[in-house]
Order: sequence, then C-alpha cells, then structure tokens
Amino acid sequence: MLSGLDMVIPAGRSIAIVGANGAGKTTLIKLLCRMYDPTAGRITVDGADLRHVDPVDWQRRVAAIFQDFARYHLSARDNVALGATDLAGDARPLRAAAEKAGALALIEGLPRGWDTVLSRQYAGGVDLSGGQWQRVALARALLAVEGGARLLILDEPTAALDVRAEAELYDRFLEITAGLTTILISHRFSTVRRADRICVLADGRVAEQGTHDELVAQGGRYATMFALQAARFTSEPDGPAEEEG
Repeated sequence: MLSGLDMVIPAGRSIAIVGANGAGKTTLIKLLCRMYDPTAGRITVDGADLRHVDPVDWQRRVAAIFQDFARYHLSARDNVALGATDLAGDARPLRAAAEKAGALALIEGLPRGWDTVLSRQYAGGVDLSGGQWQRVALARALLAVEGGARLLILDEPTAALDVRAEAELYDRFLEITAGLTTILISHRFSTVRRADRICVLADGRVAEQGTHDELVAQGGRYATMFALQAARFTSEPDGPAEEEG
C-alpha cells in the first residue's frame, strides 16, 4: 500500500526503484501502467491527471516487463510482434529488436526460426530456458518502442537469476534504452547502481533518493542495504542465487 508517496520521474532519464518486498514497488508500477487508478492523490503526466488520459492511448506509450512476464504459446515471431502489432509484418524492426535484446541468434537458431512455436505442447514446438524467455520478452518491449512506446519498465523479471546475470541484463537494458524514460524495479540494490537516479521505497513512501554515490555517502537505508548485499555477494564465489529484500 502506498501512502504519502511523492515522486518525480524525469522524461528521458532512467530511475531505479528499490526496496524490500512489500514496499510498494509493483503497486506503483501498476498505477503508472494504469491497470487501476489511485484511490487518493493523483498521477500526472506532463501536468495532466492520468485519469483524464485515454487508457488505451496511454498503454500504447508504455512497455513493461513484469516478474511474471507472459510466455505466449505462439511462434517466436508473434511473441516479439505482440509488442507492436502494427509492425508484425515487417521483419526489419523485429530483427532489430531481437538483436538489441540478445535474442536474434537464439530465434534464428530455432528449428523453424521465427516460425517456431515456443511450446512443447505443439508439434515441432520448443520450450526456452528462463533466461531465453527473458530475452524474448525484452525484444517484445523494445519493439514496442519502435511502435511508439516512450516509457519502459523492467519490474524484476530477473528474480530467478543470480546477481551477476541480473546485473548484466540491467546494464544491457540501460545501454539500449539510453534517452528513453526508463524505470527499473529491483530488491537487489547492487544491480541498479548505473541508473541516473535511485529511489528507495519503504512503508509505501519515498525514504531516500539520489544517485548511487550520493546515497552511499549519506550512510542511510540504501547504504546499509547495499553494503549488506555486497558483503553477502562477495562472500560466495558463485554469487547467491537469491537475495532477501
């Protein structure tokens, strides 16, 4: 539950939202995606109340990858094309999105390439590993950018990955989305340090915000949690498979 939350998300910049489980991170993202409206307060976009913006138009401007991102039992082409169905018939933007997401070699190496159904429930279909599905989901979001989306959200789709793998994905995401309004959600403080700004949520409100270096220098909640997680990571040669918020 969010209460007394006051936050500004600057256009064209990256912001990371971190905090323990239950701090309100996913609730905030669902409000920004307008899956539902706030019961109190308001969200404004360029000064306009989001409740007065056409929801269909707004959701076309948002591309999000959630923790439980969809794994469609469709062809690889359709799995990517659902990010911007208007571009489904043009192979160039699909291949470009897949290449940026690191999924092009994977897709083109499938038995039937882009026409391979991503499910073993169908004849000739194949299943993907968790990391491969994540790259396909990222390609879908990047295609949405080609289709007009200007707000990209990465909401902990890497929760099952170790810290190194997650950090690599977040770094790649920030590189290929430079100049776009980007929101990164994580309970792992070490993976979002490259974001332009970091916002720490606690008890449904903003507890701290600033750059990674600023927050570490403040010696507050972020600095403490970052040090604890970093110590746990460096104490295990292969990195922990799971972190606690």
